Amino acid sequence: MSQFNKTLGFGQGLGLLISALLGTGVFIVPELTVRQAGSDALWGWAVLVLAIIPVAFAFAQLGRRFPHAGGASWYVQLAFGERQGRVVGWMLLALMSVGLPAAMEMAVWFLNALLPLDATGAFMAKLVVLTAMVVVNLRGIQVSGLLLSVIAWSVAVVVLGLAALAWLAQGAGTVVVEAAGVNWERVSATAGLAFWSFIGVETLAHLSAEFKRPERDFPLALLIGVLSAGLVYWVGSWVILHHVGASDNTVPAMVVLFDRLVGGQGALFIGVFGFLSCVATMNIYLASIARMLWSLANDGAVDRRLAHINGQGVPARAVKVVALVSLASLAATAALGLSLEQLLLMSNGMIVLVYLLTLAAALKLLSRHHWPLSAFGCVVCLWLAWSVGWAMLYAVAIYAALWVALWWQEGRLRRLARCTQTL
Repeated sequence: MSQFNKTLGFGQGLGLLISALLGTGVFIVPELTVRQAGSDALWGWAVLVLAIIPVAFAFAQLGRRFPHAGGASWYVQLAFGERQGRVVGWMLLALMSVGLPAAMEMAVWFLNALLPLDATGAFMAKLVVLTAMVVVNLRGIQVSGLLLSVIAWSVAVVVLGLAALAWLAQGAGTVVVEAAGVNWERVSATAGLAFWSFIGVETLAHLSAEFKRPERDFPLALLIGVLSAGLVYWVGSWVILHHVGASDNTVPAMVVLFDRLVGGQGALFIGVFGFLSCVATMNIYLASIARMLWSLANDGAVDRRLAHINGQGVPARAVKVVALVSLASLAATAALGLSLEQLLLMSNGMIVLVYLLTLAAALKLLSRHHWPLSAFGCVVCLWLAWSVGWAMLYAVAIYAALWVALWWQEGRLRRLARCTQTL
């Protein structure tokens, strides 16, 4: 893995992760959870943050001990063999087919608040955003990390600043969270929806090989990032619940809140920051998936020409291929008319399955004193799978199809090898 430039320090790694975690969800998902579960949304966020810690811990330990651009696919390969690792790798690539269109829809929604767009204009805007992300990634992850760190911390400051103003507006009283009468079914449903906001823990694993000191900085950035992002999401949900409530569905709650507390221009301000945070998240995913594709090419699972590294230490050909796949997925989801909710659920189901396989790998690869948290992480993933619901069937179907396809490919290669030996 020495082919990549080791340019990431703790600060940049933390900024990348917080960008991935806050990203598309910070101005949207808290409002959705409050509408779905009311005050139980606060418990849903709290439970999810606590539950995701053992998952983050397992990724942190795996990244510290086995830094590799393959991330989860590499860990699963080490534990369960090449075929299983390749299945996970291809699942992460397949995630782009539903995850990126969902994130793009959110980005264009924020952009539409600034500049009304028709369907054609929205699709053209997506093309411009995708092109810009490719250009940034081809310049190297260091450039991306610095830019995204600024965006991530700015978004966090906006949410926490609004919460502080709301708290002062109510007389700086105690923040009350009701414990009586909690509906745990709604708490679980909240966690299933809110999990979209934590699709990003795995992303940083692909970049572990680019940390200057992965044994120290990678796990620290991962754990602090998860807790920090969880706090921002919880605070955002609290302030919407207590200071906006049931706002008009056509007007985002964060816009209403900004207008009330600051005095106007909420659509402009939240639109700009929401758009930038969405782009930041998608940029990280493009970088991480390109490196995962590079890993597959380096291992001979796909065309080895994709293993080329340019002068900036970037897998340029892999970046371009991922961009083309992203373009195709944008066109396909638009043609099929898939809703944002459907795209989110399908994305959540696929990543929950990837996390479950990675936690199972952690049980095998890490030392025995890490076993309890890794085992608890597996339980968390099973709970999340139940919370996601029908979308897990889609994820399992994708996994099964990939496993069968790779099994058939391996058998075909063995038959060709025997024929060659016979000749």
